[in-house]
Amino acid sequence: MTKNSEEIKDSKVALVAHIVASLIYLALGICLLVLDAEFISKMVYSFSVLAVGILFICFGAWYMIKFFFNHEFIKISNYGFTMGVILVIIGAVFIFQANTISTFIDALVCLIGVILGAVMLQQSFALFHIQRGVWFISLIFGIASIAASIYFLFVPQKFFERNVITCSYLIAVGALSLFSLLLMAIGLHDHKKDANRNYNRNLEDAPGKSSLDDSIFEEEPQEDYFDDIYTDTNSDSLFEE
Repeated sequence: MTKNSEEIKDSKVALVAHIVASLIYLALGICLLVLDAEFISKMVYSFSVLAVGILFICFGAWYMIKFFFNHEFIKISNYGFTMGVILVIIGAVFIFQANTISTFIDALVCLIGVILGAVMLQQSFALFHIQRGVWFISLIFGIASIAASIYFLFVPQKFFERNVITCSYLIAVGALSLFSLLLMAIGLHDHKKDANRNYNRNLEDAPGKSSLDDSIFEEEPQEDYFDDIYTDTNSDSLFEE
């Protein structure tokens, strides 16, 4: 497996994690507003820490398996196995200390919000680099998400209750994260189209292109060749030695 394919796989895993986290924020905010908030709160505080622990263990196991199957141990600077061990340990701590960690789940929500905001900032930098005019939108989204998350981190809130402010925060962070990702996808698609268009234009305008093409593809006319074979007038000369 090539390095490029590995990088694509890693980016896909990060992309899936980003989308899932954004959808969870969006869904939780909406459900807490329109459904039974008390039931959802019990579910979240009871099972969310266990679910996060299981996810950590799964990702850790995947990193360790990939380390051996992709022969990453031959690369001195690759620490995939170490990363996998760390993730498995964190997952085990989440599972066996679920009651203790569940008391910090509101702070964990804020920290994930900070991470999603940082991703939006990175997307804005990438859009700026490829000269997409919408880069400042992702920049504003990222700054707003990080600022709101830090505010709620220092002013503790109960996120899993029917509170319009906290529910609006969850909905906003999830929606802005997905919208920023959409802007990034559109920007990359347009950038690729522009790059292909410029490449084709430069190829067409390259000096000596026509003469080079003529010299490369200059052969005997195919029609004359087949005419010589299949016409009666040239049949004698064709087999004449």
